[in-house]
Amino acid sequence: GELTEAQNTFEKEKKDDKIIQALPHHLALHLLNQSFSNQVQIKAKYQAKDRLTEVYGFVSEFINNQVRIKSTDKIYLISIEQIINIS
Repeated sequence: GELTEAQNTFEKEKKDDKIIQALPHHLALHLLNQSFSNQVQIKAKYQAKDRLTEVYGFVSEFINNQVRIKSTDKIYLISIEQIINIS
């Protein structure tokens, strides 16, 4: 009985992991703005087309509901609503 319950719980948690919550909009904006103001490099994880991508770089500008992040080799334009995590 306990083993079956544990297996069911594990399967449910595995399914829940696939549903990824975006960072609340106000929190994402706050963190991005702090990075921009202080010119601190960030790591942003975002989801686009069922794929997770991580970007390291500096926030260079805000355009409508998107943020431009400059990494060492590329410039990314990311929708703020797609951002899952910022560190």
